[in-house]
Amino acid sequence: MSTAHTGPASTSPETPEILTHATLGYRFAHLSTWAFGAVWFRESYSGREHLPKQGGVVVVSNHQSFYDIPVLSHAIPRHVSFVARDTLAHFAPLAWLMRTCGAVLVKRGAPDRAALREMVLHLERGDCLAVFPEGTRTVDGRVSEFKAGALLAARMAKVPIVPCSIRGSFEALPKKALFPRPKKIRVQFGPPIDSSRPDALERAHAAVSLMTGDGRA
Repeated sequence: MSTAHTGPASTSPETPEILTHATLGYRFAHLSTWAFGAVWFRESYSGREHLPKQGGVVVVSNHQSFYDIPVLSHAIPRHVSFVARDTLAHFAPLAWLMRTCGAVLVKRGAPDRAALREMVLHLERGDCLAVFPEGTRTVDGRVSEFKAGALLAARMAKVPIVPCSIRGSFEALPKKALFPRPKKIRVQFGPPIDSSRPDALERAHAAVSLMTGDGRA
């Protein structure tokens, strides 16, 4: 995993600290979940040649379960910052983990300009940003409508969008499941999309839907 840091992070009130490198906490979380996923879920990844090795990029993926964050971190061979809802930070251990991994927390229910600015800063500093533009986990395994926040950040930072599909995590860890089931999880990346295109969001949604099929393994 890349440990390159694209520049010192500002600690001013106007600019949040921006982590674009793998901290010790990030490495620990990555390796421990990777070992579990490799055995229990028999994870597989394809299309990784579409991911730029460096420079800002937004990866947009369908959202099937809580395990989507770990499996994407395994599939992307560089540091990745995730965009997540701020309510997840109410649980102290998870709040620490997201902070040490450079996650961007978004307030739900209203436009969050501060979070958008933070997303753009990650991208301008060469980070990979992973977003689940459906906004919430699927209830039936299918891909819902995409929200435009990820596209807006990509356009502002002038970086490409890489569509991604996750198959199998819906069966492996559906909502209200108490323990993950030993289902195979597959991650696939598609060719990058120019975020400046007027139909970029529609293209990203179509690509993810096509790769995902009906959202099931």
